[in-house]
Amino acid sequence: MKKQLLLSLFSFGALQASSQQWWPQNSMSQNDFNTIYAASSSTVYMYGDSSDIFGGFVYGSQFKTVTQGSDWSFLSMGSPVYLSKGSFFVSTAIGYLAGENAMSGNGFILKTINGGNTWVESTPFPERFEDIKFVTPTIGYACGRNDYVVRTTDGGTSWVDISASTGDHLRGVHFTTPANGYIAGRAGNIAHSSDSGNTWVNQTSNTPEDLESIWFINDSTGWAVGKAGAIVFTNDWGLNWNVQTSNTPEDLFDVEFVNDTMGWAVGTAGTVIKTIDAGVTWAPETSGTPEDIFSITMINEELGWFCGAAGVVFVYGIAPPPPPNGLTENSDNLNVAVSPNPFVENVTVYLPVNGTYSFTLTDIEGRVIESWNSQNISQLVLNTEIWANGIYLLKISDENANSVTKKLVKK
Repeated sequence: MKKQLLLSLFSFGALQASSQQWWPQNSMSQNDFNTIYAASSSTVYMYGDSSDIFGGFVYGSQFKTVTQGSDWSFLSMGSPVYLSKGSFFVSTAIGYLAGENAMSGNGFILKTINGGNTWVESTPFPERFEDIKFVTPTIGYACGRNDYVVRTTDGGTSWVDISASTGDHLRGVHFTTPANGYIAGRAGNIAHSSDSGNTWVNQTSNTPEDLESIWFINDSTGWAVGKAGAIVFTNDWGLNWNVQTSNTPEDLFDVEFVNDTMGWAVGTAGTVIKTIDAGVTWAPETSGTPEDIFSITMINEELGWFCGAAGVVFVYGIAPPPPPNGLTENSDNLNVAVSPNPFVENVTVYLPVNGTYSFTLTDIEGRVIESWNSQNISQLVLNTEIWANGIYLLKISDENANSVTKKLVKK
């Protein structure tokens, strides 16, 4: 058997052409991304708590795609201090960010009306924010540390303090109507309002774990997820919260449902769990990454994205979106994806179907490092520990003479 000096091959079961799975995308960043929001089936925004360096300047981290993530573009936020925690778009052009100003420690809420090209900041807030959601194009809510909750009824021109009294920091907010909403936070705290947040009624969640996210599919039915795999569920306006079995010990950071039975939750160590029976059972999905996943956004049961640590971003679908013309190393007839890229140690090549492929690895000067053939594989893991930092080219060909060359960046 041929000795492979530079790589380790792992064969996986054949990928069914009709099955849904998570496909890696290239954010062109190593940032930790905290929040992702799909404004449409093609336009998606992603934000983090690190900084990217472009052209010698350091800016807040904002990435956008208008091609379902087949390419992501960096957009300046105009300041290096915005540490975004929550995002929400009421259209593909109009959106909001909430988080913490890294310099002052104050909370911020930003608004864009041109798809993230420019942002306008509201008056600074005394507490940092963790989440923001809108229930109409003009009515929205944001929550954060020390029970802080604010409301706008004029599209973010002004915000009113409607803070709660749960006694701890808040992580998630969700309103189903302008009047009916819920907040969740540390130590299992949950509160409900039926009058637009003017008054809050604390509820018993039946978990002591910190709750990181809350999601309702109608006025009375919702879920909250949190640390150590905690999931609680209500279908009676929170009068009773019932513990559901997540089947994971990992911390869960976000939850989202697309209808009254199907939903996902994401968390540490690449955790993705899914339910198709309203949480009666939760089952793990293969995420394709070992990194922590912080946020998920779903368009429907067939299309969505998640993001997380170290620049991770994945799309959910039957196959990855085809790359746009002119943005790849050459025409990709195979729908091959690689992740992470750039990488430090290992990089995974995701192939469209289980089959036989030939590979040629060259350096940036075109010198061949190694060539090989592999049968019955759908994924390939390259062990790059001994590679020098730099740019490499990997040519991949299938049995039908379709080929693509992928640029690999070792950091």
